[in-house]
Amino acid sequence: MPTSFIGSLIVNRFISAFSTKNQRQFVQAGFTLLELIIVMAIIGMMASLVIPHIGSGQLTLLKAQMREAVAVLNYARRSAIVEGKQKVASFYEGQENTADKSPQKMTPGQWVSRGTTLQWGEKRSDDKQSEDDKQKKVYQITFYPEGGSSGGEIILGYLDHKAVIRVNPLTGKVEAEIVDEKK
Repeated sequence: MPTSFIGSLIVNRFISAFSTKNQRQFVQAGFTLLELIIVMAIIGMMASLVIPHIGSGQLTLLKAQMREAVAVLNYARRSAIVEGKQKVASFYEGQENTADKSPQKMTPGQWVSRGTTLQWGEKRSDDKQSEDDKQKKVYQITFYPEGGSSGGEIILGYLDHKAVIRVNPLTGKVEAEIVDEKK
């Protein structure tokens, strides 16, 4: 049978590989210096690609929330023009612990932050507010059927990063950018 022939070849090869007479020819223990250098070079290249992106998770969360907020504004603008009625986009500041939870179903025209702080223009939401104002933290932008809006600037903050969303009062156009806070 061919399987017994192949089996006997494997057994003979195994026995001859570990016999003391042929040990120097067939058995290799450990790795060569060249193999170790190649593996270390590969690990070094992988580390150089991964390490610069370790802290970018914070910025990624802010960018995602900025895109969501811009989408809500653009939706409200288009709805106002198409339907011929005023539409209001509302922004609510959520709780700090909601950053880890998955986003809940969004209502059209409303946006709730997940861990980011909201600021209207240059006025900080932390500056001298009554307790009632701190509870609300609602910012609204109205879009008109003619294409204009009430305009304004909303600043989203997350840890050391800030994103600015500007709404042009004449055209209703929405612009967003990430701002470096280390100015």
